[in-house]
Amino acid sequence: MRTTEVMKPYRMEDFLRPQWFQQQSQMVHFQWQRNPEDNSLVNASMRGFWLSAFLNVVFFGSNGSDILLHLWLGRPANQNPPVFSITMYFSIRGLMLFLKRRQIVEFVNDLDRECPRDLVSQLDMQMEQTYRNFWQRYRFVRIYAHVGGPIFCLMPVAFFLLGHEGKGAPVAQHEQLLAGWLPWDLRKDPRFYFLVWLIDVSCTICGVSFFVTFDNLFNVMQGQLLMHLNYLARQFADLDPSQSVSHEASFFSHLRMLVQRQQLLNGLCNRYNEIFKVAFLVSNFVGAGSLCFYLFMLSETSEVLIITQYILPTMVLVGFTFEICLRGAQLEEASERLELALSSQKWYLGSQRYRKFFLLWMQYAQRTQKLGAFGLIEVNMVHFTDIMQLAYRLFTFLKSH
Repeated sequence: MRTTEVMKPYRMEDFLRPQWFQQQSQMVHFQWQRNPEDNSLVNASMRGFWLSAFLNVVFFGSNGSDILLHLWLGRPANQNPPVFSITMYFSIRGLMLFLKRRQIVEFVNDLDRECPRDLVSQLDMQMEQTYRNFWQRYRFVRIYAHVGGPIFCLMPVAFFLLGHEGKGAPVAQHEQLLAGWLPWDLRKDPRFYFLVWLIDVSCTICGVSFFVTFDNLFNVMQGQLLMHLNYLARQFADLDPSQSVSHEASFFSHLRMLVQRQQLLNGLCNRYNEIFKVAFLVSNFVGAGSLCFYLFMLSETSEVLIITQYILPTMVLVGFTFEICLRGAQLEEASERLELALSSQKWYLGSQRYRKFFLLWMQYAQRTQKLGAFGLIEVNMVHFTDIMQLAYRLFTFLKSH
């Protein structure tokens, strides 16, 4: 940042901005605005959710009926397993956003209340670094979505225009964006190709918008919690136990504030995990299955265009799964840093009253905050390894059969 630039305090809304394609497609699921009565953040419109719900009903309704007819009547199905599985992966996250929308709004407001308002406090808490990390990542997601998305959507059009056999020939699966089933055999009729393609593009934008919204909320919340935990660890490290002898009243008043702050942050971490834990448990394993299908498709083709089309979602599945697990590990490390700051204190210089309290405080600080789901998984780098191993085992099983 240039020295001549005048810095302004950051607001919570600065972290919660949607991507450009979401605004243009009217698929902003959380339109954050300030309530003039109490200055709280509210979701001003549910339009994005209702539009996404309609598109999901169209896509999964048509594909579900096709799968049922295939199971009952033995009619050939037209699903593309990699695309269908990643669509489920995105939609599960979208469903979680809808079901947890009230908890998300409440949690964002709690983070907003804890966010310092003045520039001096923000600099002291290193909020500038938090925003810089957010902005770098926001720009990366923006480039990937607005470049990779159109490439993914236009590849089937290129296959159709360059390789379709003729007007009388049905549209092949690799020439369709999402594949699946539509009434009156619209998908296989080349006369309606671009109408079907527009429907598929709308469903694709819906799924990607779900994913981007989930990703932004998860990372913004984690970044804020990380900032508060690191600041609290620095306060722990600056605590001078010898002050408990010479300035007992003021020392314990400050100590009480730090402990209450620690309890508050632990509560926020628990609520943060409650919001996302079902999505962790379900979508991560669905993502492993989807990754298996994409690896299988990549291993079975030698065409550059098909490889280009399938490598983009494969990178999304691997890269963003890695980052979610990394974020979980970072939160765990930040929580452990509180215990480390306490253990490095010269507690033996404190008063007898402080030394007794210190033993209880250390026991409480050892309760490390972790992201997980119902005790079945812990979201960290070990979990990322488990997901990749599961995807590879599914892939080898599929290849062998």
